[in-house]
Amino acid sequence: MDLRFYGGVNQIGGNKILITDKKADASVFLDFGMNFAVHSRYFEEFIQPRTSNGLVDYLEMGIIPKIEGVYRDDLLEFAKMKKHKEPSVDAVVLSHAHLDHSSHISFLDERIPVYCNDTTFAILKAVQETGRRQLGSEIIDFRRRPIQDYKDEPVKRKFVHVDRKLKINGLEIEMLPVDHSVPGATGMIVHGSDMTLAYSGDLRMHGTDGHLTEEFVARLGAEKPDVFLCEGTRIDEVDRNSEAYVRDTSTKVIADTSELVIADFAFKDTTRFKTFLEVARSNNRKLAIEFKDAFYIRELSRFVSGLPDLHDDSLLLYESKKRSGTYAESDYEKWEREFLNYGNTVRAGYLGAHQGDVVVALGYFDVAELIDLKPKTNSVYIKSASEAFNEEQEFDTQRLKAWLDHFGVGYKQVHASGHAPRDDLKRVMDQSSAKKIIPIHTEHADMFSSLTDVPIQLPTLAG
Repeated sequence: MDLRFYGGVNQIGGNKILITDKKADASVFLDFGMNFAVHSRYFEEFIQPRTSNGLVDYLEMGIIPKIEGVYRDDLLEFAKMKKHKEPSVDAVVLSHAHLDHSSHISFLDERIPVYCNDTTFAILKAVQETGRRQLGSEIIDFRRRPIQDYKDEPVKRKFVHVDRKLKINGLEIEMLPVDHSVPGATGMIVHGSDMTLAYSGDLRMHGTDGHLTEEFVARLGAEKPDVFLCEGTRIDEVDRNSEAYVRDTSTKVIADTSELVIADFAFKDTTRFKTFLEVARSNNRKLAIEFKDAFYIRELSRFVSGLPDLHDDSLLLYESKKRSGTYAESDYEKWEREFLNYGNTVRAGYLGAHQGDVVVALGYFDVAELIDLKPKTNSVYIKSASEAFNEEQEFDTQRLKAWLDHFGVGYKQVHASGHAPRDDLKRVMDQSSAKKIIPIHTEHADMFSSLTDVPIQLPTLAG
């Protein structure tokens, strides 16, 4: 079995791990994601890779690696790269739906099947259906470039739904559930012709489903993998705030707040959604969510237990202004229009008049909604997401706080990470019984050797 790393090395995210096993006649990528740090080094909201240039901008700036035989024909033509008769890899096996593991599937030859569980597929589908179609966000299906006729049906990518085990020629892979900040996350055990490899994906032990990670690690201990690809996002951190911490702290913050509460959390995180719904209920408030979030919750309710019906008495659906600003039905996308007729759909005027009765789920990019919500004194913004970790995010935080200061809204950081901290990673590595560990998805690979007696091999980028 040969391993090549096209991402996830000395960086957080962007995992593209190629396994080639000649005896098993198989070549498989574990994940095919985007590295946000590399992407944001050159691009931002108003400087984006040009759709009209296919892969060229991505390749030139090192956003995607040059790999023969994997990219779409229509995009290769822009880049004047050699086309292939057949893909050079057999499949992508996807650990979970976060974009730093999945986004660059958008560029792949549609003949390369993507293996994932039902929950991960549902997330990707809901995100694409509610988002704006762009070259880098066409995971489920894509339009061939250049687009000649927008009425043409998109090309559907081949997804293979996996419950637990799959076989690609002579390569056997088990996808085992782990706890993370998105439902459906998995680690993997890969049985090759001459070795067994384990892959952590992204994981934690301190979430409400931490037992899943414990069970995964116990299975590794029994398998004794030859190689363990272990994530280390937070290997330099010791904080172990749990979901219970988020619940209890937010409950107290809201109890001390007489007016509007705004909760900022990742909409893909259904655990955090359920936490804030519980917190709102315990404070005799209702949780107001945007249409996009409502669509997501409805689609995921088939796969994630404990998600409410959208007509639940504790939920409100927030109809924000679009386009004309007149709340005309034509202002909204087709998938949104159903929600316009729900009995619990409300507008900013209602929320502004009932500030002590609601928690409104809004994020940084929704901050202009404050103008319509008109928060009163003793309102609070609870940021339940990670703190800024680069200069650009620090500017975003400063801008957010400027908005909050303008309206006299307080600011509280209340978060529990989706990644395991140092001490938990040590447990994962020690209990894995691996013969060798390769650090991935980390900026601190050098710290691994100080935490475990298992031999550490530092990976290098291919290419």
